[in-house]
Amino acid sequence: MKKLIQLLSLGSVLVLGFANVNIVKADVVETKSVEQQNMLRYSQEDYELIKQKQVEKGVEPEKADELINKLKNGEVLDADILSPEQAVKKVKEVNGELVTITYFFPDGSASQTQFTDPSVKVGELKYGKTRGYISPNSISGGSCSTGTFTTSCTNRLVSYQLATYGFSFYADYTLVRYDYDSIQWAGNWNIWTAGGTYTNPSMRIIRSKETSNEKAEARLSATLNLANAGSSISRSLSLIVGKDSATDSWNAYY
Repeated sequence: MKKLIQLLSLGSVLVLGFANVNIVKADVVETKSVEQQNMLRYSQEDYELIKQKQVEKGVEPEKADELINKLKNGEVLDADILSPEQAVKKVKEVNGELVTITYFFPDGSASQTQFTDPSVKVGELKYGKTRGYISPNSISGGSCSTGTFTTSCTNRLVSYQLATYGFSFYADYTLVRYDYDSIQWAGNWNIWTAGGTYTNPSMRIIRSKETSNEKAEARLSATLNLANAGSSISRSLSLIVGKDSATDSWNAYY
């Protein structure tokens, strides 16, 4: 346990840590052994936080209590390990430009994303009508300004929140009609976990400008050591910019 506490004290592994540069090179941190991972336990405060966040996502309090009991029995919640495509129910709410999508999984746990995609405004201003469908993503906040052919967005939040952990970062990007879209900056990232830890965080721009074959992409990655998981998992959150639209991708890879 002493060694684990020392590892957690490293600046590159702080829960709720932030990066303030465009591209962050991850410090190499040794992945914990199965024996060390088995030492990770949820505290009572963790259980209360997890229940609160699940209820806020629309999970009934009684079901949230069942999920906490599942964690206490050493199991992992579906929302933390399954992809959005594996959800058994998806609830989409639209309030003005704000879209909230909640994914419910077989065990009743939920993950949630909120976004305001500037492509809605682009569609209104450039094409005279909004597009009929907005791809699920997690982009909100910041500001966007639209000219005749260009929409420039600054300090936009990209976020995906699960049951016991979440990823987020901020980005500046530009959508250009009749030309390739681009990402100028990505940083100020945040990863939080309840009862677990993460290692090897990396915030980088994979591709700064859209090409004829591929969209621009910024990606936040980390290796997660979840309580009850028994082994580490790699996850990443990407901002995808291209074809006059911005969306996100939650990935089961680094």
